Amino acid sequence: MKIAVMLIGDKISPHFGGSEKVCVYTIEDGAIVAKEYFNMPEHRAGLFAKFIKEKGADVVIAGSIGERARYIFDNLGIKYFIGVLGNPDEAVEKLLKGQLKSNEALANEIHEHEEELHHHLHEHSHRHRHIS
Repeated sequence: MKIAVMLIGDKISPHFGGSEKVCVYTIEDGAIVAKEYFNMPEHRAGLFAKFIKEKGADVVIAGSIGERARYIFDNLGIKYFIGVLGNPDEAVEKLLKGQLKSNEALANEIHEHEEELHHHLHEHSHRHRHIS
């Protein structure tokens, strides 16, 4: 089994689409036998989900995942755990012990915050462009 944990720095990324890199954990006999880090490609709709599939992941862990990525993962049979933040190794260990659960409420809160931030930055950049 392979588990893809979406990262910003050395922590789990709050938003799948905002991830800088992914750590792919290879699991054999219930234990981590390898960890590989990959930089994420340019963010375009659907590309991150396909990239994760190419890396052979069966499971994805992230703070939140957008509807398009969820749809792609559902169709590819890739499970995902959302509303998970913090240390990636700890999250994988919890998953292996059957203790990791998705926190849909936290994932929605993260997603809403990301949307507000995106719109604020978008409006802010437009304001500056028109002032010159």
